Amino acid sequence: MNARRYLLTAAGVFVVYSVLAYVIHEIILGSDYAAIQSSLRSVEQFTRRLPVLYAGNLIFALAFCFIYAKGYEPGRSWLGQGTRFGLILGTLLAPVALTEYVVYPIPEMLAVKWVVFGYLQLVVSALVAAALYQPRSRTV
Repeated sequence: MNARRYLLTAAGVFVVYSVLAYVIHEIILGSDYAAIQSSLRSVEQFTRRLPVLYAGNLIFALAFCFIYAKGYEPGRSWLGQGTRFGLILGTLLAPVALTEYVVYPIPEMLAVKWVVFGYLQLVVSALVAAALYQPRSRTV
């Protein structure tokens, strides 16, 4: 594993994953959350915990990219590797949304959206990892 490429890839994935989380949960699903506001933390409580959220995103990006780097296949298409990795991780993490649907009082459709947008977020993040982790070609 190339440590420098790994760390740069993890930084890129952290940014993309965090931006997508904001777009998905604040912009796209904002009205879904507004409908269940009484079940959620206040904006002030949420804001105070943002450093924990970003720490979690960083840990996720580091682990995500470590797994990708360990399974990286030189000479294979980065697009195919990234898509495959994103779909596998999406399948692994989709049950979390289903479990949260059972545990927390959220509408069924919100759980479905979590699964769908979770897949999208992971596939895009995996494509970023694949694009950044591939070796740069050298010209002589």
